[in-house]
Amino acid sequence: MAENNDNTLIGYDPLAWMDEEFDETAGDNAASDDSQIGLTEEESQAIVDDNDDSQHPVHLESTLSIQNITGLHEILKKVLTANDTIELYAGEVTSIDTASLQLLVALKKEANKLQKTLVIDSPSPRFKESAKLLGLTEILDV
Repeated sequence: MAENNDNTLIGYDPLAWMDEEFDETAGDNAASDDSQIGLTEEESQAIVDDNDDSQHPVHLESTLSIQNITGLHEILKKVLTANDTIELYAGEVTSIDTASLQLLVALKKEANKLQKTLVIDSPSPRFKESAKLLGLTEILDV
């Protein structure tokens, strides 16, 4: 019989958050996971600080994979809750998997539902190629 391993992503649904009600106070502890997706200290603080009206793009790290999807998911939830415009800088992405693209599509759909805007700045050639292969260029506006 297989052991129960709490660190596994088997059975994890990265889209489950779309069905949850957004609580602006939820997820404040996720800032400690910011290094997984390449946020600077200033960007992390801007996301957490509700009094900061300036817009800071979230810099996506060069390799986006299912291994770091949980950290990315938490950051994107906070950014979506705190801002009317969500700006993602994707210029350094050299590898992106289907799970990460699926998360970005879910973010785009949720932003549209909440009448918010998702902007993907300077998508790298690899980002564009991966989105095109999956038929997501129109959905993600890249």
